[in-house]
Amino acid sequence: MSEKKADGILEKKRTFKDYFMSIGPAIIIAAVVIGPGSVTTLSTMGAAYGYDPLWVIVFACFASYLYQEPAIRLVCERQMSVMDAARKKYNPAVPKFLFILLYLGTLVFQASNFIGAAMSMNYFVPGLSIVTWTNIMIISALAMALMSKQDLLENFTKVLVGLMVVSFVITAFSSGPSVCDLIKDGFSFRIPGGNWFLVIALLGTTMVPDIPVSLSALLKGKFMYGRPEEVNLPTLEKKKSAVFDLLVSLTVTAMISIAILVCSGSVLHPLGIQVKSASDMARQLTPLLGRYAGILFSLGLWGAAFSSGLFRMLLMPMIFNQAWGYEEDLKAARSRIISIGAGVVPMIIVFVFGSAPIWLVLSAQAINGMMLPAICFIVWRISADKDIMGDKVNTSLRNILLAGLFVITLFLSLRTFLSIIS
Repeated sequence: MSEKKADGILEKKRTFKDYFMSIGPAIIIAAVVIGPGSVTTLSTMGAAYGYDPLWVIVFACFASYLYQEPAIRLVCERQMSVMDAARKKYNPAVPKFLFILLYLGTLVFQASNFIGAAMSMNYFVPGLSIVTWTNIMIISALAMALMSKQDLLENFTKVLVGLMVVSFVITAFSSGPSVCDLIKDGFSFRIPGGNWFLVIALLGTTMVPDIPVSLSALLKGKFMYGRPEEVNLPTLEKKKSAVFDLLVSLTVTAMISIAILVCSGSVLHPLGIQVKSASDMARQLTPLLGRYAGILFSLGLWGAAFSSGLFRMLLMPMIFNQAWGYEEDLKAARSRIISIGAGVVPMIIVFVFGSAPIWLVLSAQAINGMMLPAICFIVWRISADKDIMGDKVNTSLRNILLAGLFVITLFLSLRTFLSIIS
């Protein structure tokens, strides 16, 4: 850090290295967003439509920035999480109800996350069953969530995200994509298959309902209860650090998503090969690009699935305490019960059914479909409320953009319910 004098006080000016080292909360959100469901959706889209959906990924990351940015202002400027603000603006029952819905959806998707991680490990060690590997993954993640601190888990996330980037990007390059076709088709702004619902499906893999809630919970933990050097940062520096973190997170999300799409679009689309699951993608690549491609893709899938499952266990107790207005102590019995539930219930689901049964997955999708526009509306109205935000309230342009985003999330919700009905 370099130093400068301001008003007679010696201050330290933060460098790019300082911002880079402070990357954490938003990168955890990236690790949560890129799970086995995202890998499956992107693989399926690439195999079916080639590079056409690429522009949608870029647009989705821009929309995700709009969706999450108010959480940064709320924490850095007003020292409140989204749940804190919802409790202040609305009835205290609102954040409690939101948490219950979030938690119910999480319990089901946790089973899918760890089954995805288990399928990856089964690729390397097929002697152990998927159920056995799933239990190993859940127990390992639960032990890490209960024993580790947020800053240690942030560092572990960087390793997992790095593994995903390296694995998927190298696999994409090895697929030999045509740069000209990538630009021409990827940014033709065509609707894949002429179906707007497919565009909305891709948006849904990036705009997970709880990400602004989770981001605000992590930022509050970092800047209000974290290390002294971060707690004592000036407000402007906290905001700059959080925005930098979010931009890096969305860049990484875009890189991973595009790499998966390019890989399936380059290799499987020309051959008309269909993909039904993320693990199916790895097995399809093995005979076409060689075993190393299947290995790399499986490693990336493991990183995506395990990180998504692990950090749900970390995030749920944070959000629970904020929704109920409890002291934010992750070592308290109530916090540990929430974390353990996010591991034990999925383990029971896998043990009883062997996988997440379709009726449970559809129920969780219905919950997510209902919550996305609700949380988007709450984030929009909170950040537009002068009583809560003060002079950091939304500008007119931000209000217009967030209103447009709310309309998009209503379409996302409609798409979810229509797909469940069909």
